Amino acid sequence: MIRTPIAITGQGAVCALGIGLDAIWAELAAGRDGIGVIERFSTQRFGTHLGGMVPLPGTVGIDDALTTRAICVKYAVLAGQEALTRAEVPMHAPRRIALVLGTSMGSHLGGLHEASAEVAAALGIEGPVITISTACASSTNALGVGRDLLDDGRADVVLAGGADVLCPEIFAGFHALGLLSAGKCTPFSEGLGTTLGEGAGFLVLERAPEAKTRGAPFLACLSGYGLSADGYHATSPEPTGAGVARALRSTLDDAGLAAADVGYVNAHGTGTAANDPAEWRAITEVLGDQVPVSSTKSYLAHAQGAAGVLELICTLLAMEHGQVLPTLHFTKPRRQGPVDPIAQDRPRPLVFAHALSTNSAFGGANAAVAISRAVTPRRASPKRPIFISGVSSLVPSKEESRGEGLKRLIPTADTRNLDPSSIDLSTAIAQALHDAGLTLSGVARERTGLFVGTTNASPASWEEFRASVRERGIERASAPAFTRLVLNAASGVASRLLGLRGPTTTLTTGAGSGLLAAVLAAIYLESRADADRLVVAAVDELDAQRPTQGEGAASLVLTTFANESTIRLARWAVAARTHSTKPSPPSPQQGRGSG
Repeated sequence: MIRTPIAITGQGAVCALGIGLDAIWAELAAGRDGIGVIERFSTQRFGTHLGGMVPLPGTVGIDDALTTRAICVKYAVLAGQEALTRAEVPMHAPRRIALVLGTSMGSHLGGLHEASAEVAAALGIEGPVITISTACASSTNALGVGRDLLDDGRADVVLAGGADVLCPEIFAGFHALGLLSAGKCTPFSEGLGTTLGEGAGFLVLERAPEAKTRGAPFLACLSGYGLSADGYHATSPEPTGAGVARALRSTLDDAGLAAADVGYVNAHGTGTAANDPAEWRAITEVLGDQVPVSSTKSYLAHAQGAAGVLELICTLLAMEHGQVLPTLHFTKPRRQGPVDPIAQDRPRPLVFAHALSTNSAFGGANAAVAISRAVTPRRASPKRPIFISGVSSLVPSKEESRGEGLKRLIPTADTRNLDPSSIDLSTAIAQALHDAGLTLSGVARERTGLFVGTTNASPASWEEFRASVRERGIERASAPAFTRLVLNAASGVASRLLGLRGPTTTLTTGAGSGLLAAVLAAIYLESRADADRLVVAAVDELDAQRPTQGEGAASLVLTTFANESTIRLARWAVAARTHSTKPSPPSPQQGRGSG
C-alpha cells in the first residue's frame, strides 16, 4: 500500500541573510553569514552583542508586546506571501488552504495563536489554523502536522513553517542560561555557545498528483518526519542522543528510506557544549559517521522556533544548485563531532537524493524531516483502529494543596520547582494512565507519546520572570523561570515524570486546543508505526489578568490495543476557522515576559 507523495511547491523566507529567496541564496553561495551587532534593542548590560537579525528597520523595548507581535506577523506574512506566490497557489477555495505556524517565544509576547490568526487573515487563508509551539523544534514539527492534514484529507494546500522574533527578554533568558557565545557561533568547532537570531519561513505542501495536475512548480518531496521526547531535562538534551535518534529513525521509517540513502544532514548544531555531542551521537547511531553534516546556524544564527524551516529552506536551495552548505567559522573540531562537518567557507558541489534536517528544543522535544529530490512514494501502514483506554479531569481543589494529588500518584515527584500548569498537567496525565491500568517501563515508554493543547505558558512563571527583571535588571533575569516560558514546558515536565518518550507536540488554537490535540493524535496514531499509544491532555492555569478564564487539566489515553474496557474512537474532523481574526490586544500577562 502506497501513500500519496507530498510535494513542496513553494517556499519563502526572511532571515538574517535577507528578504526573499534570491537574496538569501546569494549570501549562502558567497559564504557570508548574517550575524552582526544587535541594533533593535540595547545589549550593553550583556557579555555578548551579536545576533542574526532580519535586515528591516525598527526597535523594540522590554515589555513591548504589541511591537513584538507586529514584527512576528510581518515576518510571517512576508515569507508566506513569497511561498504562495512562488507556488502559484490559486486562492479560489481559501477554506481548503490551511496554515500551520510554529513559534517558540516571539509571538507569545502579543498572544500566541492570535498572531497566527492575523497571519492567516493577511494571506487570505480560511482553512484550519494551527499553532505549534515546541520551542526550537516548532517549525519542523509544524511541517509534519501540515503533511498529516494533507494525508488525512483535511486540506488541499498547507502553508507550513514558522516565525519568531528576537527581543530583549529572550536574549536575556538565553544569557542567563549561559548559552550565548561572545563571538559568532561555531557549531561542532572550538568556541562554545550559540548566537540567537530570528526570521520566518514557509513551505507550500500539496499532494503531488494534484500539484502536477494544476502545473505547480515541484521543488522536492517532504518524504517523512518524526517526533520524540527526551524525557530528561528542561533545557539539556539527553546526553546519549537517544531521543534525537528516535526522531531520526521514525523519520527514515516514515519515508521508507535506509540510512545509506541519506546524502546530507542539516543538524540542529547550536554550538553549545551539551547539544552538539548528543546530536552527533544520535546521527552516528542511526546513519553512521560518514554522512556529511553541517549546521546552517553558522549562517543564520539560531532563529528559535523558525530555525527548523529556515534551515530546511537553505537545504532545499542548496539541493536545487547541486551543493551542500558548509559550517562557517569552523576552526578546530571538538570531540564528538562530525567526521565531515563541511568545514569550508563556500558550498561544496554534491548531488544528493535525500536529506534530513533535525531540531531539538527546550522541554526535550525533538523533530526531524526528510526531503527527496524526486517524487517519492511512501509506504503506508494499514490504518489501525483507535481506542480510548483511560480518562481523567482535574479542577484544583481548595481543600487540597496543589501537588498533593501528584505526589500520591508519583511519590518521587518533587513539586517544589514546578509551576501550577506543570503540576496540574502531570497530575491529570498520571490519573489517566492509572485509569487505563498502565505502568510504563522499558520500550513501552519510547512507544508512548504526548500531545498537549493549551493557550498560554504558566502565568505564575511569567510573573516570576517579570519580578526577576524588575528587582535585578534584565541582565540578571531568572534562568529557571525563563525555561518555563515555552509553551511546551509543562509537557516536558510530564514527559520526565511519567516516562513519556514517544512522539510529542504542544499546540494551541485558543479555545478548543485540547480537542484539536486529540484529533491530531488520532490522525498520527492511526497511520504510524512508531507509537502504540498517545496520551492527549489539555491544561490552562488561572490568570489574574483574565478573571473570566478558568483553570484545570484533562487527559485521555489513545491506544491501538482493544480490550473489554476500551471505547472505540470512530471519527474525527478538523474544521475551517470560524472565529474572528480581528487582532486582539495582549493581556497584561502576555504583554510582559518572553514565553
